[in-house]
Amino acid sequence: MTTIAARYSTLEIAADSQVSGEDVKYYIEKLRRGKDCIFGGAGDLDKLLKFYDSVEKNGDFDDPIEVDVLELRADGIYVYESTIHPVKVRGDFFSVGTGSAYALAAMHLGKSPREAIEIASIFDPVTGGPVDVMTLEPAKPAPGKRKKLLR
Repeated sequence: MTTIAARYSTLEIAADSQVSGEDVKYYIEKLRRGKDCIFGGAGDLDKLLKFYDSVEKNGDFDDPIEVDVLELRADGIYVYESTIHPVKVRGDFFSVGTGSAYALAAMHLGKSPREAIEIASIFDPVTGGPVDVMTLEPAKPAPGKRKKLLR
């Protein structure tokens, strides 16, 4: 499968890049930028690509997605667990995938999402390869909404 980890306080999300086929493994990018968010998914690659395609086209989902997806937004971390309806996670960090227990423990101990994925790859045989990291840009205030400084 894979491991995806995100930390809200740093607006970072990380993923391993390994895909395990029947007789071969190879590496891909598993993170995708959406509108004002970043997605990272774990599970069947074909179903994950279908999820990403639908998101990029602002489409609807006909069936349950059957993959686990983390979404990092400016207001928190959301998880899609085999459903089209995201649930907001309470807390500063979260992880999905086969190495998620290792990644969660690492982030609980103060490690970054990148370090959490690197640690998970030591113990989870289907987490591996180069680690990709993306950072969500903080929301910018709307024009004309700036506060004036008092002197």
